[in-house]
Amino acid sequence: MKILHVYKDFDPPVHGGMERHIALMCRFQRQWAQVEALVCSRTPRTRVVERDGTTVTEVGEWGRLQSAPLSPTFPYHMRRMAADVVVVHVPNPTAEMGYLLARPRGTLVVRYHSDVVRQAAAMKVYAPFLMRFLGKAAMILPTSEPYVKTSATLQAFCRRFPRREGLIRVVPLGILPEQFRAPDEDRVARLRAQYGGDYVLFCGRHRYYKGLEYLVRAARDIRAAVVIAGDGPERARVQALAREQGTAVAFPGALSHEDLVAHLHGCAVFVFPSVARSEAFGISILEAQACGKPVVATRLGTGVEFANLHEQTGLNVEPRNPEALARAVNALLEDPQRREQMGAFARRRVENEFRADETARKEFALYQEAMG
Repeated sequence: MKILHVYKDFDPPVHGGMERHIALMCRFQRQWAQVEALVCSRTPRTRVVERDGTTVTEVGEWGRLQSAPLSPTFPYHMRRMAADVVVVHVPNPTAEMGYLLARPRGTLVVRYHSDVVRQAAAMKVYAPFLMRFLGKAAMILPTSEPYVKTSATLQAFCRRFPRREGLIRVVPLGILPEQFRAPDEDRVARLRAQYGGDYVLFCGRHRYYKGLEYLVRAARDIRAAVVIAGDGPERARVQALAREQGTAVAFPGALSHEDLVAHLHGCAVFVFPSVARSEAFGISILEAQACGKPVVATRLGTGVEFANLHEQTGLNVEPRNPEALARAVNALLEDPQRREQMGAFARRRVENEFRADETARKEFALYQEAMG
C-alpha cells in the first residue's frame, strides 16, 4: 500500500502540533506501507527532500493568504503522486481545493484536526467547496468526541449525509512518552534556581488562539514565577503587554527538546490558556502530563477538555478570564499533594491512551477499512 499524507507544512522544519503528528504517522506507518508526504515549501521552488526518513515533496508557493499557501501547481503534484490512500489533514484549503481539481486516484481519508475559525467571512464562500470535499471522503478521522459534537462543519456534514455519519471515526492524537522521561537533573535544578523555586510554564507556538495575553494578565496574581516559552507571531505583542503591565514574566524563547523536557520537569503547573476552537486538542498538554505535571487549561468545547480531565489531570476554567486562571493555578500551587496525585494519574493516562505508535496503528487499520 502507498499512503500520501497531505498538509501545508512538515516537522522539521515547522515545529507545530499538526506537523509533528504527521511526521510521527509517516515514521510509524513506514513499517507497513510505502509512505510519502506532500506539503508546500514556503519558497517559489519545488523540491523533494528527506525528513526523518520520509520522502517529502515540498511544492513551490507564491506566499500565504490567511495561512493558506498559494500554490498553483499543488493539484498537479497531488495527482502525479498516485497513492492508494490520500490522507488530507484539515483545515487546509490548498489541499482541499487541490483535491477537487486534481481528482487523484486512491481512497480519500480526511484527518480532521480543527474547524476553520478565524476566517469566518471566507467560510461563507468556501463552505460549499469544503462540504463537497468532505463528501468525497471514505472516512473522516477527528481527534476527539467532544469536537465532533460541537463542530458546526461536522454536524452539517452529518445532516447533509446522514447515511455516512458512521464514517466519522474518532482517533486521538499521541506523543512518545519515553521522550519526556529522562530530564537533565542538573538543568532542572538550575531552572528552578533561576526562576526562584516553583514556577508556572507555558510552552508552544505564540499564535492568536493561545490566549497568552490572558496568562500575562493573570501573572500579577499568580503566586509563582510565570514562564512563557516558545516563539511565534504573537510573541512581540505579548512581551509588550508584560512590559506595559510591569509584570515579571520570563520569555526564554524557542526551546530545544532537551530544554523543553527540563522546563516541563522543573515546573509546578503547566498552563494552557487557549481561547478559540482552533485549539482542537493540545499536544502540549500531553507532553506536560508525560512529565507528571497537572495542567490548568480552558473550557472550549473541544478536545482540550478530553486531553485535560477536570479534577483528574488538572483544572479547566473559563477562557479569557485572567482571574479564574490565576485562582486555579494558585489552588494547585498551594496543594503539592494534589499536584502530585493529578500529575501521576495524568502520566499513566498518557502512557496508556495517547501513544503515537498506537495512534499510527489505529489510523492504518482505518485506512485499510476505508479502502474496503
